[in-house]
Amino acid sequence: MLKAYPRHSVDITWRDYKRIFAFIFASHFEKEGLLPEFERRFAEYIGTRFALSMPSARLGLYAILQYFNFPEGTEVIITPFTHQSIFTVLKTFRLKPVFVDIDERTHNTNPQLVKKLISKKTRLLILTHMWGQPCDMDAFTKIKNAYDLKVIEDCAMATGATYKGQKVGSFSDASIFSFGKAKAICTFGGGMLCFNDPKMKDFVSAMIQNFHAPRAVPLAISVINSMIANILTRPRFFFLTLYPVMRFLNLRDPYNPVEHKKDSEVILEHMPEEWKVRLSSFQAALGLEQLKTLDERNQDRARNAQLLNALLEGTPGIGLPVPHPDVGHIYLYYAVHIQRPLSLDQLRARLLKRSVDTQLNELTNPQQLRVFGADSRDFPAFERISSNLLVIPNGIYLNARDIRVVAAALKQTLLSMGGGDKT
Repeated sequence: MLKAYPRHSVDITWRDYKRIFAFIFASHFEKEGLLPEFERRFAEYIGTRFALSMPSARLGLYAILQYFNFPEGTEVIITPFTHQSIFTVLKTFRLKPVFVDIDERTHNTNPQLVKKLISKKTRLLILTHMWGQPCDMDAFTKIKNAYDLKVIEDCAMATGATYKGQKVGSFSDASIFSFGKAKAICTFGGGMLCFNDPKMKDFVSAMIQNFHAPRAVPLAISVINSMIANILTRPRFFFLTLYPVMRFLNLRDPYNPVEHKKDSEVILEHMPEEWKVRLSSFQAALGLEQLKTLDERNQDRARNAQLLNALLEGTPGIGLPVPHPDVGHIYLYYAVHIQRPLSLDQLRARLLKRSVDTQLNELTNPQQLRVFGADSRDFPAFERISSNLLVIPNGIYLNARDIRVVAAALKQTLLSMGGGDKT
């Protein structure tokens, strides 16, 4: 078939390319209003009063915490399963993370365990919508109201996901979004902060008023990298370029469209000047175009994921994503829990021979909790699942036939491997 299937896709469509070239020939007047228009339309889409562009989701969280100004030592209920940078920001403000185990089916924060951990020092609850599946917002809204907590939604993986028809990011005091390469909206970097509080708008607007647009050279490099990744993560191009290198040199991670910044563990005591960057008009133009097709692209991924669920259901040794009946899961990433005692490294190598590229968990792992004096053994679901995850392809450039190939490869490979020692 002359196809191979990359772990992720970078979703830039022909309409996006058309908008990029149209921007080049637009007048200064047309370009000037693009950023505020993108912020306004994004807020309308999510269902909040305000949206402000940020350098990243992490800097969005930084701005929120600076606004809340919690006393040192304030306790924050949070999942152990998220991005390392979330912990870093909490450490910056000298807040105490109180970890709560995840739901084994959804990989989201388990609401049944939260109440037991709330104390007089608890002021904040941070909810990460894992893989694109919303948390149980009815349960968490009740907890928020009962204990008078602030709630922040981490929507970096869930832009466009819904809970009972309402967009995630609109349930809380504030929410953060990411627009990196392999996210639901790709604007070559940046993010958005959404909220309803006018005082927060004044505070954050004053904080970022001196932020500048990205420098031309770094932005150009990001654009070129993203465009190349967009082309190379289409199955036929992947088969002809990266795949043979990976296959014949036995390389499983020469590339990764998901961006994990090297400075994600840096403590932000004083925000460096190079981080004071807002979206450019160029990025806003692309964001506006991507917003038009966001629901359609999310539906394409979800359709692929639902077919994977149907094809893999009943396969011994695999824990599949289980969507809550009230949610619109966008399946930004399709992560399965490998429950059999086998080598994930060997599994990935054999899948690659069958043209299927995969990825291990690159979010937090049990070892990273030790920095906060936490023991992963206290969170058995997190410890078990985070160490044995495999992300498999379900991107928008795959059709139903491709998905059947991916599912068959996983089932046959697991069958051929049998048991064994786990790495």
